[in-house]
Amino acid sequence: MRDSLKMALTLLVIGAVCGGLLSVVNAITQPIIEKRSIEDLREAMGDFFPEMDAVEEREIDGEMYYEIFDAGGDFIGVVGEVTASGYGDEPIRYNLAVDSDGEVVGLRIDSHTETPGIGDIIEKEDFQSDIIGLSFDDPIALDQDVDTVSGATVTMRGMVSSIRRVVDTIGMEFLGLEVEVVEIDPADVDDGTYTGTGSGFADDVTVEVTVSGGEITDIVVVEHNDTQSYFEQAEAEMPGRIIEAQSLEVDTVTDATASSEGIIEAVNDALN
Repeated sequence: MRDSLKMALTLLVIGAVCGGLLSVVNAITQPIIEKRSIEDLREAMGDFFPEMDAVEEREIDGEMYYEIFDAGGDFIGVVGEVTASGYGDEPIRYNLAVDSDGEVVGLRIDSHTETPGIGDIIEKEDFQSDIIGLSFDDPIALDQDVDTVSGATVTMRGMVSSIRRVVDTIGMEFLGLEVEVVEIDPADVDDGTYTGTGSGFADDVTVEVTVSGGEITDIVVVEHNDTQSYFEQAEAEMPGRIIEAQSLEVDTVTDATASSEGIIEAVNDALN
């Protein structure tokens, strides 16, 4: 009994000491890691935009965007410090650079936990060369602009969906562009329940839309991979706004813009 108690106390002390050491090490290394991350981001922005002279930052839906200006004070593009959902346990963290014409000019993967040899295709030249040169006006869709790689579908779908979202955000928030939605009149749709998909914050959003008597009567979110704290705001408001207006020309939810737009796009896809 004494030996067991002594062993338990010894393990408790060892655990406490190890925990304390880890805290100390973390306190020392965390600022170094953060500093290095900032330096890497700054270097990447300079690579994307060699004329860069000044940067202004802005937070949108919990992600950071950096407006880039040249020495003359002219706006030359935006770099997003953003995330995508893939197959791995952790989000894919990456930087996307879009110039003042709405064209993708740079892509840098910061970190990911995708499967080595499969999901890490997002780091490869084959994938990135398909993305560089695409613009706000392109579909930016899997199997249209980017070929699917067998075994890496989940990773690529999440990444491409996120890139579409980020380009849309930069286009609308910084370049004054508008996402074109070809809206269909619910009165022209036969009664029934239809499924549609749109690009949300992290990945695709899937909804079921019920039409009855020439009106949208119900919108149910079937699947999404967006951050719950943001998405639940959009899910609580957007279906009601669309049903009340019987139109997709409705305001998005502040702080949940990307998720709101994903729902709108998914409803439009269902009706079409």
